[in-house]
Amino acid sequence: MTCIFEFIQWKKVLVRTCHLLLVFGVVASLAFQPSQLRTALYDTSNYLYCITYGLFVYLSLFFYFMTCYTDPGFVPYKRVPNWSGGMVPLSDDEDDDDDDDEGNEQKAVTTSKTHLRKCLLCNIEQPLRSHHCDFCNRCVLKYDHHCPYLETCIGERNHRYFWCFLLATEILIIWSIVICSQSFVPFSDWSSWLHINKFRLFAMHVLVVSLCATTALFCIHSFFALTNSTTWERVSRHRITYLNRLPDEDLNPFHQGYCHNFFYSFLCHRIKEQQWDIVYKKRVEEHVTLYITAAKGYAVDSASSPFKLLNFERRVPRNDDVVIRIHYCGICHTDIHDARNDWQRSTYPMIPGHEITGIVEQIGSDVKHIRVGDSVGVGYMCDSCLKCDLCKKDFEQHCSDMCVTYNSTELDKVTPTYGGYSNLIITREHFVCKIPKNLPLDAAAPLLCAGITVYSPLRRFNVGKGSRIGIVGLGGLGHIAIKFGAAMGAHVTVISTSESKREDAMKLGAKKFLVSKDKEQMKGAKDSLDFIIDTVAANHDVRDLIDLLVFEGVYCSVGGPTKPLEIEPMSLISKKVKITGGAVGGMKETQEMLDFCGKYGITCDIEKINANPETIKTAFDRIVKADVKYRFVLDMLNSF
Repeated sequence: MTCIFEFIQWKKVLVRTCHLLLVFGVVASLAFQPSQLRTALYDTSNYLYCITYGLFVYLSLFFYFMTCYTDPGFVPYKRVPNWSGGMVPLSDDEDDDDDDDEGNEQKAVTTSKTHLRKCLLCNIEQPLRSHHCDFCNRCVLKYDHHCPYLETCIGERNHRYFWCFLLATEILIIWSIVICSQSFVPFSDWSSWLHINKFRLFAMHVLVVSLCATTALFCIHSFFALTNSTTWERVSRHRITYLNRLPDEDLNPFHQGYCHNFFYSFLCHRIKEQQWDIVYKKRVEEHVTLYITAAKGYAVDSASSPFKLLNFERRVPRNDDVVIRIHYCGICHTDIHDARNDWQRSTYPMIPGHEITGIVEQIGSDVKHIRVGDSVGVGYMCDSCLKCDLCKKDFEQHCSDMCVTYNSTELDKVTPTYGGYSNLIITREHFVCKIPKNLPLDAAAPLLCAGITVYSPLRRFNVGKGSRIGIVGLGGLGHIAIKFGAAMGAHVTVISTSESKREDAMKLGAKKFLVSKDKEQMKGAKDSLDFIIDTVAANHDVRDLIDLLVFEGVYCSVGGPTKPLEIEPMSLISKKVKITGGAVGGMKETQEMLDFCGKYGITCDIEKINANPETIKTAFDRIVKADVKYRFVLDMLNSF
C-alpha cells in the first residue's frame, strides 16, 4: 500500500511539472521568437500588453494549482456501525444532531436527512451526491470526475476553481494563437518556411489542440454550473439510485434556477448550506404533485376485447398512502379469469395485475415504516377496514370490506381499483410490503400472489423438517411451492400428469416424482403423504390424490378450478382427511414470506417480457396452454 501511495504522489508531481513545462515552453517560444509579445517586451510604451498577458498566464497557473491542492470535498471519515443500506430518510424524531467537536464542516455533510448507502471501501455513510473515486480512494461530495490532467478529483469544493482555470486558460490560448499567427516569417520557398517556422508550427499545433479540448470542457462545465449537475450524474444517471427512480428521466432534482445555481451554489459555494437532500426532496415533491394522479396502463373493455393503452387517474394521495413507480408486474392465472370474465364477476374497463413490485416515490405524512426509495411490493389486496376481528388477527384477506387491487372498488364502494399493468399505484402503507434487498424486483413480483398463496397453507399446517408433502402441478404456483417446501426441510413429492417435468422438479428441490396418470405409481405411493397442496387450475379428479394421504392428512386446494371437486366421502371418513383451501395471506404473513425468501434466496423462475397489447395476449394464451416456465413478468418500467 505504501508503494502504491508513493507512486500516486510521484505521478501527481510528474503531471503537474509537465503542465508547468508546457505552459512556460509555449510562452517562451512566443516571447523569444519574433512576435508581438517580444516586441512589447522591449517597448516601454507596451508594458501593459505584456503585463496583461502575463496576468492571464499567472491566473491560469494559479487556478490550476488551486484546483489541484484544494480539498475537492472528501467525505470525513465517520463510521456507521448500524447501517442497513438503501436510501432511508431519517424520521423526524430521530436524533440527527452531530457532536459539537465535529466542527461546522463535519456538520455540513452529516446533518443531512437522507443517506444513500454505505461505501464499502471507505466504510462511511455517503451523503447525497457523493461518490467513491477509485483513483483517490476517497468518497467525494458532489463528485464530478477525476481529472487525469490535474491528478485530482473535481468535486463540490474545487469545481469552481476548475471552471476558472478553464476560463483563464481559454482566454490565454486564444490570445496566444493570435500572437503565434502574427509571428510567422514569410518565405517564398516552402521548405525554408517550414524550417524557419518549425517552433511556431509546433506551438500553434499545441495551442489549437489545447483550444479544442479547453473549449469543449469549458462549455460542458459551464452547463453543469448553470444547471447544478455533474458529469457523473449525467453519464451514470441510470445507475444512480436517487436519479434512476425519478418519474421523469429529464428531471434535474437539484435545479434551483440558473442564476441561483451559478452564483450561489457554484461560484459562491458555502459548504454549510449545501444540504442537497432538502433541495432534492422539495424538487421531487413538486414534480410528483404535478403528475402523481395521472397514470396509464393496459386495459380491457370487455371479456372479448383486446388490451389497449388507457390513460386514467389514481386517487389523490392521502397521509397514509405510498406512491409506487411500478417496475414489474407478474401475470397470474387469475388475471386471465378476470379479464375474460370466467368467474362472472368482472367489471370494465379493467387493468389487471396484483403481483406488483417497484420503487417508492412519495410517502404521506403519516407513513412510518416505508421510505422514499424503498423496494416494495403490492399483492392481491390494497385495503380493508383494519377494524374488524379478522383484520386485527392479520386475516385482512378475509375482511368483508377487503379491496382487491383491481376489478374492485375502494372502501368508498365507488372508486374503481386498477392493477399493476400500469406505471404507478397509490396504496395504503399497511398493504405495502418491503422487498428484501437481495431479491431482484422482477423475479420477486410473483411472490406477491403465487408465493404467498402456497406459503400460507404450508405455514398454517406447520410444514417443516420431517414433513412429507405432495405438490400437485409444476407451474407458477407449484414450482415456488417446491422451493418453499425444500427450504423448510420437508420431503417434497411432485405429482404431475407429465413425465417430462421430472427433471425440472428434481432440480427445484423435489425428492420424488409421481405421474398421476400412472395408476401403479399412484397405488404404490398410497398413504405416504402428510399434506398435499394442489396448485392446478384446470378441472381434474382429486380422488386418487386423497388416497395418497395418511390418517388425518390434509388436502389443500389453491389452484381455483372452475368446477366442484369430485371427492369420495368414504376416503374422508375412513382416514379423517381434512379438505381445505387457501387464498393468499394476510399482510403480516406476506412480509414474513418475503423475509423468508430473502433469507434463503428464493425467487420465482420467470420469463420477462415488455408490456403491450400483443405480448400480453400472447402471454395469456401461452399460460392457458401451460407453455411457460414458470411465470410471465411484465416489464412495466420500460413499456411506456
